[in-house]
Amino acid sequence: MQLKRYTIGFVLLLSLAACETVVDIDLPERESKLTLNALFGPDSIMNVSLYPSKEALESGNYLAIENATITVSGTDGQVATTNKLGIDVFTLESVYKLAIKAKAGVVYTITASAEGYAPVVSVTSIPEPVDIVRVDTGTVFTDGYEEGQLSITLTDPSGIGNLYELKFYVLIYYPDTLDGKLIYYPTTQEVYAYSRNNDFFNSDYSSELIFTDELFDGKTYTALVNYYNEFKDGGGDTTIVTNYLSSYLVTELRTLSTDYFAFKSSYSRYQFSNGDPFAQPVQVYDNIDGGFGIFAGFNASHDTLQLTQGIFPSPLD
Repeated sequence: MQLKRYTIGFVLLLSLAACETVVDIDLPERESKLTLNALFGPDSIMNVSLYPSKEALESGNYLAIENATITVSGTDGQVATTNKLGIDVFTLESVYKLAIKAKAGVVYTITASAEGYAPVVSVTSIPEPVDIVRVDTGTVFTDGYEEGQLSITLTDPSGIGNLYELKFYVLIYYPDTLDGKLIYYPTTQEVYAYSRNNDFFNSDYSSELIFTDELFDGKTYTALVNYYNEFKDGGGDTTIVTNYLSSYLVTELRTLSTDYFAFKSSYSRYQFSNGDPFAQPVQVYDNIDGGFGIFAGFNASHDTLQLTQGIFPSPLD
């Protein structure tokens, strides 16, 4: 008798599972907002990308908004306005270009407006640069592969709470021909670099070498970083940098605004967790009032090391 009750219950469960009711729900459409992105450094043209926002499940490519009006002003009196969309030659992204040369101690305000969208605004500034004291280079073997290693020494100003990022570039004189003559022209490419010291760098989520001065406030500190001593040419072939005539390694020490640091940190966590259904949701930091995106800057100091001897000087000297 008890077996019959179990059988009836199991049949009832299957019948319920086979029932399906489709309910159409009209979700309210949300107003699209402007998404503005501009990460900028000192003494350089400011590139600003502007796109419409999308819903979470909306597919398709992002198309840049044309005929927008973007204005950047600084408390030092600089003002630049444009409504012309151009191309970033490095990323091939559609951007608005503004001739604002950012400087420390100046507060910058950006506004953007476009037909059919509410205007957006954001405010930020860039900190003072911190000089690199010394950069030394060597060679290490990691998991059987030869890599370059750098020790970067800096002296941190006391009591400021500086936020930092390290970037590395190779500069080589690339051979080419012009009118039948052999010529060499300088070209620069960012180098992949990483550190095994995740307690120092915020590198739990990516190879971004961002860090704070919490462990060495007001002191001189030396950071160790490994890098790939490679250069990828226009054909996609990879060559050891030192095979080129007159090669240089450029170290860039960035001091970051709080907006820049918060965006970089949260975006790295987002990339790390993207696609993992069990990961905690990550909200990427933004500071655009009335819309979405990031407006943030950095300052920078540089050091150049010559990797191979040659007849050409570094154009960065």
